[in-house]
Amino acid sequence: MKIGVLGAGVSGLTIGRLLQERGCEVILFEKNATAGGLARSRFTNGLLYDPHGGHILNSKHPEVMDWVFSILPKENWQYTERNAKIFFRGKYISYPFELSLCELDTDDAVDCVYDFILAQKGEEPSDFREWLVWNFGEGIAERYMIPYNEKIWAYPLEDMETQWMQGKMPLPTKKEMIRSMLLKDPSERKMPHSSFYYPLRGGIQTMVDAIADGMDIRYNTNITKICKRGRKWVINEEEEVDQIVSTIPLPLLPAVMELPAEIVQSIYRLKYNSLSTVLFECPKTDITWLYIPSHAYKSHRVGYQSTLTPYGCPVSDRSCGALEIIGKPIEDPEALAHRHDILPEELGYTETLDYEFTEYAYVIHDRKYRDSITAVKAYFSENDSFHLLGRWGTWNYKNMDLCMADAMQLAKELTL
Repeated sequence: MKIGVLGAGVSGLTIGRLLQERGCEVILFEKNATAGGLARSRFTNGLLYDPHGGHILNSKHPEVMDWVFSILPKENWQYTERNAKIFFRGKYISYPFELSLCELDTDDAVDCVYDFILAQKGEEPSDFREWLVWNFGEGIAERYMIPYNEKIWAYPLEDMETQWMQGKMPLPTKKEMIRSMLLKDPSERKMPHSSFYYPLRGGIQTMVDAIADGMDIRYNTNITKICKRGRKWVINEEEEVDQIVSTIPLPLLPAVMELPAEIVQSIYRLKYNSLSTVLFECPKTDITWLYIPSHAYKSHRVGYQSTLTPYGCPVSDRSCGALEIIGKPIEDPEALAHRHDILPEELGYTETLDYEFTEYAYVIHDRKYRDSITAVKAYFSENDSFHLLGRWGTWNYKNMDLCMADAMQLAKELTL
């Protein structure tokens, strides 16, 4: 069986390798010059840079961890304890916010705890903004949850649904909340996913390249046309395959293949946002991620790659970070360093060293999402030789490990 895989990101590479190991002939089509999709790394001035946001390895699925370590053995990974912080009113508060209230000023802490104890009464709301208040209480929601989510989604929270949050945000019990107030050591207040693996050298690109090794990947290849010829699929009018696995963003499909008008409309109703990342050198820090809820600053998060591996920054007394900003491409990235509304001055951002714009960054689960994606999936499920996979292929906000798990499942189904 010959299979064409559209996109050589994590999902495409995973299913491509698994199918190849099962005896299939697999060709991957990738528009960029390198594999990885959103999970890529490069070095600028010797500084490690994950240009599409940081990707780490951590999973509740042991088969995913075992598979990755079988390709890139464990000794090639750095095991790291998550040391995330929240920049709140000029202070560095431990993450997660809701279990670090003992680090707040007394009035803030009392308001947050009081409101949390009174929360979760009545029927659970269906809109995201009210869902945050219902779960965490007004104190936590107004101080952190709402402003941070307003920044990262750049979409009205009241127009977003909540089903996608199931399993994504571990919610503390009221007993855990009270206990956290008595534990002054942040290490005693950990949430799930408090530790992870990251490649020791080369960034997440090292994992990507290891998975891609030995595969037939057609780099610098845009998909221009997909059509059916008898029982075969034809890609770009030249490559015939028996099956197609598409991991490319759904809005790209109507331009390259014939689809019913109602499916095209459903695809175009799907929402997403875009991301800019900026690499900068900064004073030495042991923080892994810094979250910035204040609307006084455009950036919502900084990822410090130099804390993920000792080989992330060539200068031992300095660190490097990548700030993230949601929205349209930034016309003059170099000028950002001279603005006061990008990052707090304490973070030491004085020069832009590298910049990357990601068109498709995060899936937005608005109120029309469920009906739209259900219609799209139902249409493609009727065809047993065209399959959707990955964050953008299935339009579902999934982390890297879940994309791998889905690829494993689909590979099994295709080779039964």
